[in-house]
Amino acid sequence: MPAVECPGLPADWLNAWLAAIGLLVLEPRLRLSWTPGPSPMALLAADGGADPIDLAASSWPRLERLNAMPVAEQVEGTPDMRRQVTLEVFRHRAASARNHADSWALSSTVTDLCVDVGTDTTVRHARLDPKGPGTTKWLHHRLLRCHSMVDEPSDKAAATLKGSGKRVKANGLGFDATRIPSLADSGDPMVDPVIEVLAFFGLWLLPMRGDGVEVGKSGTRNRLAARQRCWSLDRGGPRQGLHMTWPAWTQPLDCSGVDALIDLWCDLYERMARGQRIPRAERSRLGIHSAWRTVSFLERGTSDTTVGLASTPVELDARR
Repeated sequence: MPAVECPGLPADWLNAWLAAIGLLVLEPRLRLSWTPGPSPMALLAADGGADPIDLAASSWPRLERLNAMPVAEQVEGTPDMRRQVTLEVFRHRAASARNHADSWALSSTVTDLCVDVGTDTTVRHARLDPKGPGTTKWLHHRLLRCHSMVDEPSDKAAATLKGSGKRVKANGLGFDATRIPSLADSGDPMVDPVIEVLAFFGLWLLPMRGDGVEVGKSGTRNRLAARQRCWSLDRGGPRQGLHMTWPAWTQPLDCSGVDALIDLWCDLYERMARGQRIPRAERSRLGIHSAWRTVSFLERGTSDTTVGLASTPVELDARR
């Protein structure tokens, strides 16, 4: 069966891009590419002639799998996990997750290779694992809440992929800028819970790393010690600041293919950040035809802790 376009998964929407990756994690028979043009959308194909939309919709994760993840609040034989993860808790969770199918859920959200020194030494959270507002708890709690909002998952997942998904009142995973109401709107944050659940599985692609140092609670050194894949720091010019970049490609890839391509993309973008022009022929060999970088939501005051990530195109053919 040929690839099927998914209007509900535009590449320039970070959460939708992550959701598309999440589908590959949940269903290894799926292959992902992106349409060309100014507004690329996901193209799903499937091995064996299966319908990609049906296959994607039927791969919806069960609650039992989410509850058994190494980032759940309670895991048998380990201390409870809170938002502030101490080194002791992390060590127990890392040991229990070594042979776990979803061990990436731990390594993509926290790392003990960068720790904050305070009353208790705690490990550093990923940029895509932001602190939630008010009574909103940590990432796994948000995942469970979004999952509980999808009753008829096969139908709703198919609707989302086709571009007719419905939004509900929720904060989601906590980093999508499209959930934030405008200044003229006193409404609540709105998310598509299908996108949020799938985006969580897309974090498989983005492990956390560090350089093994202890840092304080603030300052530049603190900011740079921990890093997540695809995130980089521009040190000058109009685009300076910490941001994430991601590409769209032409060839249908499975998880392993995307993993390999992202390694090459990160190297390519780092060269661009140093001012090197990348020949179009090199990008053509990689199949990369578009890319984006995050733009962070600007807080509305000193007490505003809202996190939101939107996107802007990366000019692949221009010097940076």
